Amino acid sequence: MALPASAACSGPVAEPAPQTPLEEAFARALARDRYADSAGQANDWRALLARAERAGGVGARWDVRGQTRLAWSLDYSDQAEAALEVGEGTLVQIAQAGLTGTALEAEALTVMATILTDTKQNARAEDSARRALVLAEATSGAQSAAASFAHNGLGTVAYAQGRYSEAEREYGIAADLAARCQDPADPAVVNQMASHAGTLFMVGQLEAALTEAKRAANHAAAHLPEDSPLQTLALGNLGAILLTTGRYAEAQKALARVVELEGAYQAESWHYRAISLSNYAGVLRRLGRLEEAETLWLEAAQFHERASIGRDPASASFPLRNAADAAQERGDLAVARERRDAAVAIVDKALPEDDPERARTHMERALTRLAQGNAQAALAEAVPAMTVLRSRFEADDVRRMPLEIGEARILAALGRQEEAWARVQSVAQRLETRLLDAAASRGDLVRFAPTFAPGFAVAADLALRTGREEAAFRYLQLANMSDIVVVTREVAARAAAANAQTADLVRNFQDRLYRRRALERENSFALSAGEGPRAARLAAEIAANDSEIAALEQRLEREVPSLRTLGRPEPVALADYRAGLAPDEALLAPLLLEDHVVTILVTREGLVWGQSAQPRSTVRGQLRTLRASLDPASPRAIAGEPPVFAYEAAHGLYQALFPDELAEVLAGHRDLVYFAGGDLAGLPPALLVRESVGRDGGKVDPGQVAWLVREHSVRVAPSLLMGEQASRSEAGRRRFLGVGAPVRGPSGSAGVDLSDLAPLPGAARELEALASVFGQDRATLLVGEEAREEALAALPLEDYDILLSPFTDWRVERGPGLKSLHSSSRLAGARGRLRTAC
Repeated sequence: MALPASAACSGPVAEPAPQTPLEEAFARALARDRYADSAGQANDWRALLARAERAGGVGARWDVRGQTRLAWSLDYSDQAEAALEVGEGTLVQIAQAGLTGTALEAEALTVMATILTDTKQNARAEDSARRALVLAEATSGAQSAAASFAHNGLGTVAYAQGRYSEAEREYGIAADLAARCQDPADPAVVNQMASHAGTLFMVGQLEAALTEAKRAANHAAAHLPEDSPLQTLALGNLGAILLTTGRYAEAQKALARVVELEGAYQAESWHYRAISLSNYAGVLRRLGRLEEAETLWLEAAQFHERASIGRDPASASFPLRNAADAAQERGDLAVARERRDAAVAIVDKALPEDDPERARTHMERALTRLAQGNAQAALAEAVPAMTVLRSRFEADDVRRMPLEIGEARILAALGRQEEAWARVQSVAQRLETRLLDAAASRGDLVRFAPTFAPGFAVAADLALRTGREEAAFRYLQLANMSDIVVVTREVAARAAAANAQTADLVRNFQDRLYRRRALERENSFALSAGEGPRAARLAAEIAANDSEIAALEQRLEREVPSLRTLGRPEPVALADYRAGLAPDEALLAPLLLEDHVVTILVTREGLVWGQSAQPRSTVRGQLRTLRASLDPASPRAIAGEPPVFAYEAAHGLYQALFPDELAEVLAGHRDLVYFAGGDLAGLPPALLVRESVGRDGGKVDPGQVAWLVREHSVRVAPSLLMGEQASRSEAGRRRFLGVGAPVRGPSGSAGVDLSDLAPLPGAARELEALASVFGQDRATLLVGEEAREEALAALPLEDYDILLSPFTDWRVERGPGLKSLHSSSRLAGARGRLRTAC
């Protein structure tokens, strides 16, 4: 809650000047950045206070201020019990010295509120924080630095008790007051802003959180020295929010700077350096730089070994677990298992048996056991772990659902297919609700992204194995849809928000969504804390808020239908999709699972499927090899050497994606629609090779290679959801000119006759299908005998918006706005958006 900009700030309460050298030492110590080396400052304060006692003491006010700072430093350096003893003694000293009701007591009560929170004495913490605010406002004014400190204390108390909306309000007031009423060079200004950004994130206001995090980082950069710990705090928070919202490149820069600053100025802060390094590695992983990430995780694990801080002892397991994931992704199961064992040893020593993080670590090792082929041992470890996770995490918790999917995989490996299907279907339904829920935020979708596609893929696989073709087809689409829903939903929301007639409606809807997420978090906290009455009250508020959301959603669907069609697309039914296929057309949809590849083939006649035993790690390696052989920035290309195409990788991928069980059906369908997500989405299927050419690819004549496109035309479908109606709505404003399937071929650029080239399969039918999208009155076709250079030259090309032609060498003057699409393989037909395959 921002305060009026015109509100004047009260200055700090005047403190007496130091009268002795010892009091001057107190003044210098109080002027230090309290956030820098708090453990060291705690030791310095103990020594200074002991020195004052030996010398006969200092003035009472100086002594109280010193004791208060000592208590704060002890608590900030994770010595809460010691801080509690000092803080309680300070309050006694204040009463004895006649300083009750002063600004000094307000500060001491605020510090005490934080200490009591950290020692889980919530009722006392609440009382201390409220008394602190009353005193701060009475002694220093409501618009003052002291009031900012007190509001921050109230925010800390509320946050620890799961009252995130209240915490956001208090931290917001604290940040506003700090920015206006404190010295800009005071690190507390950045601390209050960073705290506010964190609570904005918790209540679902991601854009506001990002804005506040940037304000904190910018303020730190402008007003604090480079070695201030608040620099890394602000940048670390910013990086974490950027990561959560999917802005990986920006997150990478922010977190890289955190790692750099901590290495330069906080070299001995091993615990915090380990966390920052591990976070940075997580960004690199999202950017596809897995090898670099793995190296950093191992370095972070070494930092944890050197750390002495006792806070969150299980955190030392995280980099080892991430490094195990990396080893498993590249197929090194022995190394992955070694790291899992080390992580389990850490959590077993640090955490009780019913701790969910300990259970998660055991479940991760169970899945590595499964990958090693020991499903029985995997199940023995998984059963107690999943019992804990189900009791401690809500059903739609992202920390629980991926491991439930893993449990289903273990059951399937043991032949318990129906039981496995029941488990994975339950999770898949929850994931589908989250993916297609209008109330899901962008941050939620990004956070669940690593679970969506793998979860739906396993569901599709088990649906096939248990004879549920319709469910398999639905989960296939959901697996591939999860990559695009974040983008399409954001596009739809921004379009609606830009419309003056619907902007208020969209904003009101979004406000209700923010409110819902805040209430859900508070309700979860109340339930886990056993606060029945509060949980019931929050549940009633959630129900009332959901009623408002439902009403607004109905209005939005009436007034802004694109929010549903783009933001909440409905998968196509199998029967409907089959009916739209041509007789010689087939949908080819591979799904990449951890230990095998499943390929679904849909024709007008039905659905068939097959599998290859190639694990995900092998397929990913083949994809990397294939891409590297085509990379214009490869060492060979830079050196001016001719490229060597990775024929063996292209053949290996063909074997993985085209299992033998599908050969007979494929032979009767020349036109293929390639539909894939994740790693396989970036594979150009035209580069696949049906037969091995040997390892010496440099001596192969490409003209003699059994390319896939010699037998099949292939088009890539990014989605099965973009029907003819959607295409027509876009095409209705444009004029289309299609040229193809000529009887006589054009001449090449060197005057070579190309008429002996085989025609593109299905070219005439595809052009006709595309023309139908635009409508007869807005489409012109030059096909067969009419597909001649002179016929094209005679047309007023300036009247057309889009030209589709396979010929790049016809010399024709184009209109100023003409978009030319050149096709070397089958392009999207009436069911897909127009796409270019040059």
